[in-house]
Amino acid sequence: MRPAFLDYLEHSWVLKTLQKLSPEERIAQLIHVAGYSNREENHEKDLLNLIEKLGIGGIIFFQGTPEKQAQMVNRFQEKSKVPLMISIDGEWGLAMRLNNSTAFPYQMALGAMQDNELIYEMGREIGKHCKRAGIQVNFAPVADINNNPENPVISFRSFGENKEKVAEKAIQYMKGLQDEGVLACAKHFPGHGDTSTDSHFGLPVISHSKERFEETELYPFRELIEEGIASMMIAHLNVPAIDPTPNMASTLSKPIITDLLKGDLGFEGLTFTDALDMKGVADLFPTGVVDAKALLAGNDVLLFTVDPEKAIEEIKNAIENGEITQEEIDWRCQKVLAAKRWAGLNKFQPIETERIGAELNNNFSKKLNLKLAEKTVTLLKNDGNLIPLKHEERVLVISLKAKEVVPVFHKPELAKQLQHHFKSKEDQTNEADATIFQNVVSEKINAESLLLNDELNGKTLEDIKDTIAGYYKIILGIHKLAMKPREDFGISDHMKSLVNYISGLDSGIISVFGNAYALHKFENIQNAKSLILTYQESEYTQKSAAKLILGKITAEGKLPVSVNEYFQFGDGIV
Repeated sequence: MRPAFLDYLEHSWVLKTLQKLSPEERIAQLIHVAGYSNREENHEKDLLNLIEKLGIGGIIFFQGTPEKQAQMVNRFQEKSKVPLMISIDGEWGLAMRLNNSTAFPYQMALGAMQDNELIYEMGREIGKHCKRAGIQVNFAPVADINNNPENPVISFRSFGENKEKVAEKAIQYMKGLQDEGVLACAKHFPGHGDTSTDSHFGLPVISHSKERFEETELYPFRELIEEGIASMMIAHLNVPAIDPTPNMASTLSKPIITDLLKGDLGFEGLTFTDALDMKGVADLFPTGVVDAKALLAGNDVLLFTVDPEKAIEEIKNAIENGEITQEEIDWRCQKVLAAKRWAGLNKFQPIETERIGAELNNNFSKKLNLKLAEKTVTLLKNDGNLIPLKHEERVLVISLKAKEVVPVFHKPELAKQLQHHFKSKEDQTNEADATIFQNVVSEKINAESLLLNDELNGKTLEDIKDTIAGYYKIILGIHKLAMKPREDFGISDHMKSLVNYISGLDSGIISVFGNAYALHKFENIQNAKSLILTYQESEYTQKSAAKLILGKITAEGKLPVSVNEYFQFGDGIV
């Protein structure tokens, strides 16, 4: 199915706008730069200069707040000759980048859910949030099949390891976004799910055969194309089976973008590069040259161009050298303008900044979030039917918090380049003494609470055993796990020893508030009498796990990935 925005290719606004642009301005329409609403005034001035001087086509926004971002967008749109295309990485909603906005579940959690209609509803709600914030493109869904437990960059961002399930869920997310007038963007083509290198730091090599790619990695992308996805993001990967050129990144590969994606798969929508500041591609060629090469490979939009002026200069050189024609530039510009017209940018209305925070945290979003969490919670073990609790006396609820794993890009030498991929410390919410999980359980039954850190508050395991001995039921929640596999997800040896001990108790219930792959780091957790997995930690997952234990809801989730020999794809007691 052709993307819907292509119906506007011959629209009068598109053709008139194209005619008004100089050759340089048509190139500039293909360039998107990075914007932040949490930076100083000079950053905004720099962006305004690029808008007024070069006529750039769009801005991908990263950290900040909805209020400040909306104010910036209003000022930028007022000054721009052609309305700007505003985009964001909003895989789990605007909260992936912006404070004071709703965070929906990660895709791994949604992979556990059996009701895909709710994913469509979530897609629509995220689409509404994008529209409210003046955003036309959401770089979602992730269509990668995560079949590598040690994947350092995709992991919890994928719907899982099963290609059909990934495709089905990605399609529902895409339809929800596009039914609200927001361009969806499938990523990371041709498939970033089986990598052990993070493309932010280097160029991952995928050694699978072309037949394997055709059979597995390309499947969700092919299905999304058939359903009318508007755009694709090209990954920074080295795929010798498709392009044998040494050290060739897929972002710069004509065989991958022009021949495979646009030719063999027949994709007619917009192709975006992944961020061109990432080490997986930025180290290969000088600034500006990498942009030109990405365009020559077949990309329509250059995302996160570091030096737009230099990029335009190099692209003009490529035209003069006969490497690409001005007519081809014009065609891609026309596609971009058609997408802008489809998104309603021909009649830009200033964003209403009052109450934007409240409207991005509305009651419907909260209710939907709780419903999603309840549908994803997975019961992996329930030997002896400890769940739901039948005896309410002498229950101890322990919340065990993992150690903090400092992201590798917090290191000074990498922080500047990759700061757009994490939120600043001051953006994090303060922790209460007791967890929501403990509070909800304790509200309904006569339970006592114990809060432990990754060093067991300085106590020995024997001390904890003595404390536990006086209770009939032990409920252990494992909290604050890192979502990526570095440093064992933040799981300390002290934590492992306590979890292994409680796994051997006839009275033990364990709830893991984190990535499914973290289960593999606990040696004997498969022996637990009752085991719950929520895939991540939030107010809603904690409430859902507590309600499951109390018998207020039943489990419906199933594992979207295989963890080890004990926990396999499709496991889950329903």
